[in-house]
Amino acid sequence: MDVLFAEVNLKDASVKIPFVCQQCGKCCKMLSTVVFDPTTRKIYIENLEEISKAVNIEEIIAEIEESLDVHHPIAITCPFFKGNRCEIHPIRPKSCREFPLTEREDWGIGCPALKRLKEVIATLLDGKNGDVRYKLANIAEITKSVIPPDIADRFLSTNPSEEEKEFFFKLNEVEAKPYICP
Repeated sequence: MDVLFAEVNLKDASVKIPFVCQQCGKCCKMLSTVVFDPTTRKIYIENLEEISKAVNIEEIIAEIEESLDVHHPIAITCPFFKGNRCEIHPIRPKSCREFPLTEREDWGIGCPALKRLKEVIATLLDGKNGDVRYKLANIAEITKSVIPPDIADRFLSTNPSEEEKEFFFKLNEVEAKPYICP
């Protein structure tokens, strides 16, 4: 399973903070890299061949044509985002998979999960400077950071969700054992 996380290098430890998507769909609505060409009736998106195996592309094209009256290629909102969920999430394009790992400032606008991640990072930094890098990796391949208990306590003071706690402790190991996750 891939997990997106921020690696925060503090003076006394390197801490991995998970990015836990809240499935609000703002990124899907704002960041679409899908182009539809009505003259050829084609959708242009990364890994379309793989996506075509999972969904009926002709059906998707018919839905697009029904909702649009255009006669030239146009960038459209992702047609695979329906009912506030991504229909192709396991095979979503690389540009979607890497959100919010980007240089573009506007990508994260309105994303509650990214706002939450930045709040947690700010709590851990506590007014100090620190190096923050965003990464995407398979959780089985990630080497756990070993962190002091007070850093885990600071993380827990941010009132994380159960999913955030789960990923935090999968990404980090607490130095003093046993540590009981509240």
